[in-house]
Amino acid sequence: MARKSAMQSAFGRIESEYRQPAGVFGGDPATPGLPPYPFAPETRFSAARTYDKLIVLVVLALVSAAVGYVAVPSGVAFACMAAAFGLVLVSWFRMQWAKVIAPAYSILEGVALGAVSGAYSTLGHGIVPLAIVFTAAVFVATLVLYRTGLVRVTPRMMSLAMIGGFGIMVVALLSFVGLSVPGVNSFGTFGLLFGIFALAVAVLNLFTDFEWVTRSEAIGVSAEGEWPAAFAMMTALVLVYISMLRILASAYGGRRS
Repeated sequence: MARKSAMQSAFGRIESEYRQPAGVFGGDPATPGLPPYPFAPETRFSAARTYDKLIVLVVLALVSAAVGYVAVPSGVAFACMAAAFGLVLVSWFRMQWAKVIAPAYSILEGVALGAVSGAYSTLGHGIVPLAIVFTAAVFVATLVLYRTGLVRVTPRMMSLAMIGGFGIMVVALLSFVGLSVPGVNSFGTFGLLFGIFALAVAVLNLFTDFEWVTRSEAIGVSAEGEWPAAFAMMTALVLVYISMLRILASAYGGRRS
C-alpha cells in the first residue's frame, strides 16, 4: 500500500494539472465505458506526439550547438547555461508554460553545450563525437529496457531519481556562484566518479520520464501535458551528454591526444 501511495503521489501533479474535470462531455469519470478523464481523441495525451516533440527539441539543441561550437565565447556560453538553468526552475512552478520554455531551453542549452564541446574537443581522443554517440545509445537502451519490461519503474527508483536530481541542482548552483566542488571542475578520479553519478541520475530520470509518458497516455490526460513530458526527457538527455563528456575526459585524464 505504501509503494502504491508513493507512486500515485509522484504523478499526482500531472493528473491535477492536465486531467479533464469531472462531468465534461456529459459524462462522469466513474461512468462505465468512459476513460477516467474523457478528453476528445485529438486533445488527449499521445506518447507518439510527445516523442515527436522531443525530436524537435533535440534538433533545436543540435542546430544551436553547432553555432555555439564555432562562434560563441565562453562568457556567452556561461550566460546561456545560467539562463537555461533558470528556465528549468521556472518550469517547476509553471509547468503549463513548457510549450514556450522547452524550445527556449533547448536553444540556450544547445549554444552552451556547443561552446563546452568546443573546449572538450581540444583534449583530443574524439571525445565530443563519442559523447554524442553514447548519449544516443543510452537513450535507446533505456527506452528498450523500459518498453520490454526488463526495467520497471518503482517508487524507490523514482525517489532516487528525485533525490539525485536535487543533488545535481545543488551542485550546479554552487558552481554558478563560484564554489569549487570536487569532480566538477577537475578531471581524474573525482571527475570520473562525479560523471558516473550524474549519468546514473540521468538514466533514472529517463526511466521515470518514460513512466510519465506511459501513465499520462493511459489515464487520458490533456495533450497539453506532452510538452512538459518532452521537456523532462530533454533535460535528462542534456545531463547524459554532459556526464559522458566528463567521464570520457576523466578517463583520458584530461590529456591531449
